Amino acid sequence: MSWHVDDRVWVAYAGGRLDPAAEASVEAHVTGCAQCRAAARGHAPAGTEETIWTAVRETITAPAPPVLVRLLRRLGVRDDDLVLLFTADSLLVPWAAAVGFAIACAILVGFAGLGPVNRDAVFLAMAPLAPVLAVVVSYDALDPIREVTAPTPYSKLRLALLRTAAALVVALPATAAIGLVVPGLNDLAFVWLAPSLGLTVGALVLLTWLEARVTGALVASLWVGTVVVVRTNDAVGALTVPVVQAAFAVAGFALAAVLILRTSTLRLQGGEQ
Repeated sequence: MSWHVDDRVWVAYAGGRLDPAAEASVEAHVTGCAQCRAAARGHAPAGTEETIWTAVRETITAPAPPVLVRLLRRLGVRDDDLVLLFTADSLLVPWAAAVGFAIACAILVGFAGLGPVNRDAVFLAMAPLAPVLAVVVSYDALDPIREVTAPTPYSKLRLALLRTAAALVVALPATAAIGLVVPGLNDLAFVWLAPSLGLTVGALVLLTWLEARVTGALVASLWVGTVVVVRTNDAVGALTVPVVQAAFAVAGFALAAVLILRTSTLRLQGGEQ
C-alpha cells in the first residue's frame, strides 16, 4: 500500500464528518489493507463491535415473514394490522372454509342430478352464505387473541373491516367460480352477490352482540329458510328480479350504517375509534 488512513481521518470517519466520496474511499481501502483494519479497531466507539454483532444476530435469526405479509406491507398495510390479521392463523382458516364450502356447493349443484328449479334454489341458498361463513370463521379463528384485542385502543370498525376484507379476498372469487364453471347457472352467476352483501353485513352487526357460531347459525337458518319458503311456492325466480336485488343492496347499506353506529359505541370493549 502506498498510503494509509491517518488518525485525523479516522477521527473524522468515526464522527461521521467525512463527505461521501472520502468515506467510500476509506472503506474501499480498508478492505485490502490489514494495517488499517487493525488501526480502525482503536478508533471505533466503545461497544460498537457488540452492537454490530447483536444486530447481525437479530437479522439472521429473525424469521422471514410470509410472502403475503411482505406483499401487503409493500402495498402500505400497517404493521399492527398485519400482526392482527396473521395471528392465530386467522387467514388460513377462513380461506380454507370458503374454498371448501365453494367446492361443496359446486359438487351439490353440478353433480347431484337436481332439476333446474331445485338446482337454482340450492345455488341461491348456498352461494350467498359462502362469504358469511368465511367472515364468521375469521372471527372464530381469532378467539385465541380476544383477551388481547378486547381491552386495547383499537377501532372496532377497523377491526371488523380488516377481518372481513381478509376473509372475502378468497371467498368471493371462489364462490363466483361456481356460477361460471357449473353448467346451466349462467343467469345466476352473479345474482347471489346482492343477497350476500346484506347477509354478510348483517352477520357483522350480529357479531357485535353474539358469538361467531351463534351468528353463523342464525344467519344461515334465516336465509335457507327464506329460500325454502320461496321454493315451496315455486317462486325462486323472485329472488333474482331487479327490484328484489336492489332491496338486498339497500338492506346491505342500511346494515352497514348500523354497523358503524354499533362499533362506535364499543369503546369499553375496544377503545376510541
